[in-house]
This record gives sequence, structure tokens and C-alpha cells, in this order.
Amino acid sequence: MQIIEKGMTMLRKTVGLWAAGALGMLVAGCQIDPPKPETATVSAAVKTPASKTVTNFTPALRCMDDLLLAYGKRDIVITTAGIPDSTGKVMAGTKEMLITAASKMSIKSKALTFIDYDTERADLLALFQDMQAAGAFQHKLPNYYIRGAITQLDENAIDAQQGAGIALPFLDLGVSRDQVSSVVSIDMNVGETTSRMILPGVNASNSLVITRTGKGGELGGRLGKVGFSFNMSLNKAEGLGSGVRALIELGMIELVGKLTGVPYWKCLEIEKTNPLMIEQAREWYDGMKPEERVKFVQRKLAGMNLYQGPVNGVTSRELTAAIGKFQAENGLIADGRINFDLYYALLDADQPPAPDPHAGPTAPVVAAAPKPAAGGPLSVKLDSDRGPRPTYRPKEFLQARVQLSGDGILYCYYRDNAGVIARIFPNRFSPDPFVRGGKAMSLPPEGSPFKIRFDQPGQEQIVCYASERDLPLPANLKGADLTPLKVASLEEIATAFRKSNPNVAEAKLEITVR
Repeated sequence: MQIIEKGMTMLRKTVGLWAAGALGMLVAGCQIDPPKPETATVSAAVKTPASKTVTNFTPALRCMDDLLLAYGKRDIVITTAGIPDSTGKVMAGTKEMLITAASKMSIKSKALTFIDYDTERADLLALFQDMQAAGAFQHKLPNYYIRGAITQLDENAIDAQQGAGIALPFLDLGVSRDQVSSVVSIDMNVGETTSRMILPGVNASNSLVITRTGKGGELGGRLGKVGFSFNMSLNKAEGLGSGVRALIELGMIELVGKLTGVPYWKCLEIEKTNPLMIEQAREWYDGMKPEERVKFVQRKLAGMNLYQGPVNGVTSRELTAAIGKFQAENGLIADGRINFDLYYALLDADQPPAPDPHAGPTAPVVAAAPKPAAGGPLSVKLDSDRGPRPTYRPKEFLQARVQLSGDGILYCYYRDNAGVIARIFPNRFSPDPFVRGGKAMSLPPEGSPFKIRFDQPGQEQIVCYASERDLPLPANLKGADLTPLKVASLEEIATAFRKSNPNVAEAKLEITVR
């Protein structure tokens, strides 16, 4: 009402009482006949039409669907708790983006089935409780789960600016141009739901540069005795959310390709001569058993109508002849033998393999997972350069060692004499929690740019937890490494780990400082 009253005063001074009376009637009319709700709805309607989301990887997702169909990959059940943002700067619905990508590459092939779980419960505990009581419900159980994080966001990583100007007695002119680039990275991995072991080699780590450009101009001068100025700017910005979607779609293509052993690089239009793709194929070839290699060659040559024999993983004269013919037609040494060059040429061929008559449910081709120790359950040993119950003096440095009986996942925590607890492994300098068995590792790990020095007398402690499978961090333990955690005691940490894995191995090192 204050704005209306000021308007009335100004009008009265300018055009007299008639205008004031007219304005008073207008105000009275507004009070008697308020705006209709439907009118307000129309005036606030969205003016920009909706558009369908299509990214640069949409054709690649369709290509993956065709590729999975051609290779007979289907009924792979997956789930995820989403791709969280470790940087705290990206707000995007990554779980829904991941589900959409999985759906787009499964329209015809039915390769991926996504099972949704309530992610408000810590980690994927709901899933693993279901796994233990599998007979209590009728829906499918996930074979794999996808985990990862937005691990990097370097804002304004590249900043380039250009500008020029000219000044004359009657005119000033200036132009400018700037380009600011930010880098965002996403890491993704696949784990087995039965063992919670992260599959080695089935991962994706990709980065994207997001650019914002701008152009501007400024003009100033005089017209007679009157000065004037004019500004103009044109800005173009690529959205961070669109960049995250592109990275997730690219990561899904890479993960599913590695999980199923199909030549996913063809959908990304990467040349087969690319060293990274050759290295990937070499890992698959080395990880196959001899009979698996023979069966792969039989199926591929059968799909090309070069081989008519059985698909049984056993070599024969007919198979040798078919191999020699394919080698001769594709510039390879025609010796009729199965080797990596033959495998890679067949893998890159456009013709799909013939169906495997003995195949059951889809079995992904992945690298072999680390095996536990043959002597029984995984165990962890923790000691120091001064024995299992060491004594140090103030200003001395800790020299501790930890060793697992077999390959596994390791987390170690330190409590000082004031009761402050922090995670010392894994950390930002040694981020991988996977540790090889039978080999002692120093704490802090060798090469770490930090050491633990004792300041004053008291009792301190190190506790390590290890498992043959992945150890999910409970919510109260997801703080940054080498910084105080919001926990009351080490027993609280032990309880949290045992809840997700009752068979977790544990070791303690009591330290006395005098």
C-alpha cells in the first residue's frame, strides 16, 4: 500500500484532483473485484516448452543394447545406492540417471534388470539381509551392485581472458572475451552381492571438462553535451548436471562392457588400434581358460558361417581349417592356431557369435577375484618395531606393521591419549583399501607424507578391521581421513563393522607413551 499512496500523491501534484479521484476508484475497484485464481495461473505459466533429454551418449547406449543382444547377454540383475558426491558441490539425481542409462541399453536385449532398494537405510544392508533370507520373498536378487562417487570437481581450473579497448576524444570502445573451464570426475565400480567383493578390473574412471564462455562489449561517447554508454554481453554455459549425466552414461557403458566381455569400445567409436582397448582385450584373453577360448572361437566362426561343428570347447580339424581361413582373409598368420591376435580380430568383428547351446544364465567375463587364504578364515596381525605391546617416549615416531593372512579389504583407526579417533588407512595418499595377503605393510604406509609422533605420556591404540569381501563404511564412519571422527570409542567402530559383516577380522595394538 505504500507504493500506491506515493503514486497518488505524485499524480495529484501533476494533473490535479481528477487523477487522484480516478486512482482512488481504481484502488476501490481492485478491493471489490480481486484477481481470479485462473487468471493468475495463466500469467505464471511456463513459457519455455519441455524438451526431451538427449545426450551425446544416447546412440552409444542404443548400440550397447544391440551389442548385448547380439552376444546373448541377458538377465543380469543389478542394484545401486546411487553415486554420492564426495565434493559436496554437485546436486544431481545420480541414481535415477544410472537407472535410466541401464534401461536404455536393455530395451531389446533385456540384459540388465534393476532392483530398487531403500537407500535411506545405511549402505546396502537391506539388500544383504534379503540375501540371507532369500526364501522369504519372491522377487529377483541382484547379482551385482554398482558403487562409486563424484570424486573431483575443480572449479575454474582453466581461466582464459582476452580484452581490448580504444579511447578517442568523443568515443570509448571496448570488447572482452573470457573462457572458464571446470573439471568433474566420477569413479564407478561393480561388486558381487553374495561376497561383496569389488570385481577387479570392472571399473570406470572418467573426467569431463565443462566450459563457460562469455563475450562482452562496451561503448561510450558524447552526443553534443550529453554523454551515453552501452553495454552488451553474450554468455554460454554448459550445465554441470548435464556433464554428470554424460559421465554416468559413459561409465555405465564401460562397466557393462567390462562385466559382460563385449567390445564396448565399438559403441564409443574408439578405434580397435587404441592401446587401452588392446590392453583391455588382453586382460580378458589372459583370464579365460583354454576351453573357454576354444568355445569363443567356435561361436564366433559359427556366427560367420565358417564353422559348422559343435560348440564344445574342444579343438578339431574342422575348427583348425576354419581358423586358418579366417586368418588368411583378415591379414593374420594362417597357422590355424588360437592366439590373442585371432581373439582380438574375432572380438572386433561385426558378426555376432552363435548361441552357446550349453549356456545357462549369463556368465559375465571378468577377471578372477582375489582368493582367501587356504588355511581358513582371514586373519589380521598388528605389531610394531618394538613388539606387540610397544613403549615409546614423547617426540618419538610410531613404526607399526599390519599383515593379512590372505587378500582382503583393510581399515585402520588410531586413538590418542585424549580419546580422539581418526582413520589412518585407507587415506587420501593411499586410497585403495585392498591389501595383498602375506605381505607386511607399514602404518602409515610407505611413501605417505605424514607420520605419527607422540606428544605426551599416556595410553594410545591402533585397531584394524579386515574382510575377504568389501567392507562398507557405516554412516558415522564416513568422515574425512586423518581428522577426528564423531564416535565415542573404538568399540563403537567395531560394532558398526560387525553389523555389516559378523565375520570381520580384528587386531589391536596397545601403545604406552612414557
